[in-house]
Amino acid sequence: MRLPQSLSVTRFVERRDVVLQEPSTAGDVDVLQVRTPTEEAVVESAWHTVRQIATYAVMIVSDAITLLLAMVLAVSIWGLGSGFDPLWMYCVSASVMFASFAMLGLYPGIGMTPAVEIRQTSMVVCVVMSTFAAATLLHARDPWMLVQVGLVWMALLIALPVSRGVTRSLLSRTNWWGAPTVIFGTGETGVSIYESLRDNPTWGLRPIGIVDDSIRSEAAAQGYLGRTSEVPDLVREFGVTWCVVAMPDRPREEILRLVDDYAGMIPHTLVVPDLAGLPSLWTGAADCGGYPGLQLKERLLMPVPQVIKRGTDVLLTLLVVLICVPLMVILAAIVKLTSKGPVFYAQQRLGLHGKPFRAWKFRTMVPNADAILEEYLQNHEELRQEWERDHKLKKDPRVTLVGRFLRKTSLDELPQVWNVLLGEMSLVGPRPIVQAEVDRYGDCYDLYLRVRPGITGLWQVSGRNNTTYEERVQLDGYYVRNWSPWLDLCILLSTIRVVLLREGAF
Repeated sequence: MRLPQSLSVTRFVERRDVVLQEPSTAGDVDVLQVRTPTEEAVVESAWHTVRQIATYAVMIVSDAITLLLAMVLAVSIWGLGSGFDPLWMYCVSASVMFASFAMLGLYPGIGMTPAVEIRQTSMVVCVVMSTFAAATLLHARDPWMLVQVGLVWMALLIALPVSRGVTRSLLSRTNWWGAPTVIFGTGETGVSIYESLRDNPTWGLRPIGIVDDSIRSEAAAQGYLGRTSEVPDLVREFGVTWCVVAMPDRPREEILRLVDDYAGMIPHTLVVPDLAGLPSLWTGAADCGGYPGLQLKERLLMPVPQVIKRGTDVLLTLLVVLICVPLMVILAAIVKLTSKGPVFYAQQRLGLHGKPFRAWKFRTMVPNADAILEEYLQNHEELRQEWERDHKLKKDPRVTLVGRFLRKTSLDELPQVWNVLLGEMSLVGPRPIVQAEVDRYGDCYDLYLRVRPGITGLWQVSGRNNTTYEERVQLDGYYVRNWSPWLDLCILLSTIRVVLLREGAF
């Protein structure tokens, strides 16, 4: 049984009742360490229990601090009203919120995507704070106390997703946080899930490897642990609490046997069916005549979410315009003074239902950009393949010095707020494409036509220019299939981080 080195400082290979410790990198001799199974079981069990308690405790402490800071902010802005008792409000709201979070699986929130986490926390905050607001209107002697409740409410809606995201990011860098997870299946699906969990540690599912009775692909060799019969040993050694059965190509009888014999000894089991391409974020399990079914919600056909999306676009865009008008004037002057040509640049793109529109940006290239690009590619044939593959160059000769700064900071896209107000674009959506890119989208083009393209989107927060064109298409398809206001909010919050850190920009 081969164990990934990153899982623990000391790796053990069992040989009956003897545990052989592999040579330490600090010494030259092998150390033979003998433990009785009972002693080892006691030690490992105690450590797994402590780790689970710590996982819960850290998230609870993070939420408690966030709630406290939100109330301190409200008091510092508005002061103490005659009927405002911050200690009483904190104790009551904390008790209700934390109990609700626990029932919704937010403690510790293992295996929960950011969009789902934002939805759950926002729903609880809205229920708790609206109850306080109603009680304030009915019983408080100071009606201005309602303003303080509203301040706490708004602060929590913004601060909780941010604080929980930061906490997850910090915890994911440790080797003790998260749920040890085993993946059943060495096929393409199992390997893909293993790599996704490994590359996204903030989800909390910490993959220790893949088990199967045979290695079905070369890519699975890296994470292969052994046969399915070794799962009981893995559960004992690593305290495995989650498993993913990713064998969509196997017979139903084989999967049922694995679940009964091995996955059944693990508290949480995810079974991945052969339904790639269906929505995954908002899909729920349902009983259908004794058979397990998947209930899909096509939110793009629901009027209320669409109204919420459009209303959010307009309100946030107007806010951005009010705040950024001085900045846009300054940037326009800099563009005009540093290079010849117009301040703005418009290119025809395809929008909702394939309707063309002109997407506006600050000009970041020299006026004769096409001629310069063709000459540059003729002199650098080795870069022509990069251009034909991604329609982008890391060192684009057409981009001006100021334009390079605007692109790295994404400030060149500020004029697209006008497209949002006109209803041609959304704040969040697929990357707007030109007619020449339609063929490269293939079957995903029909998905693209269902929503307005966005100023930001999954592409921008998932590696941006570091992603391949095929990955961009997949991200756009995933967004459309799983679209909801909560996913939009998650992307908007992630965009702030990406822009500040300039991740994947060139």
